[in-house]
Amino acid sequence: MERFPLKVAAAVFVDAALPWVGKHIGVATEAFMKKAASKGLLMDCQMVPITGTGIGTSSEDGGGRQGTAIVMGPKFLEKCYKESPAEDVTLAKLLVRPGNQFMDDPVMKDEALLTAANYGSIKKVFVVAKAAHGSSASTEEVQRWIEATNPGTEVQEIAGADHAVMNSKPRELCDVLVGVARRYTTKD
Repeated sequence: MERFPLKVAAAVFVDAALPWVGKHIGVATEAFMKKAASKGLLMDCQMVPITGTGIGTSSEDGGGRQGTAIVMGPKFLEKCYKESPAEDVTLAKLLVRPGNQFMDDPVMKDEALLTAANYGSIKKVFVVAKAAHGSSASTEEVQRWIEATNPGTEVQEIAGADHAVMNSKPRELCDVLVGVARRYTTKD
């Protein structure tokens, strides 16, 4: 989006970290991880070290780049997929892999990476997964914080959705995406 802002009619962020101009890309993820760790929200997740010289690492110093990945535990996944069909939760548990947060990547720390002229000029839509009563209000709290830090962003809510909106409320998500496409598509 930073490189080709004229090619993007609108950017849609569905229950996701929404970067903003003047801050590094990982600030929302860092804030979530700190909040989640302090409140015990990561439950049975594990943080594992990453070392190597594969894709996304540098071997210029001979040792490669190091970082931290998260492995989501089964209890955490059940909480995240609380409104999703049981087979989707089972599949998520079977397909768990370490997920690199890229928090140690210099690009993620570059506060000048996203400019007001390019990334900042793109219309943004943030879709909040509004938890069902008794569900994970903590993730909605983080989403509301992300929303508050991005003034001018259009906000859409999907009631009764969990973190995997495409599983828990696919029709409602489709309706939101079609609505965004209709509002922001230019007529030639």
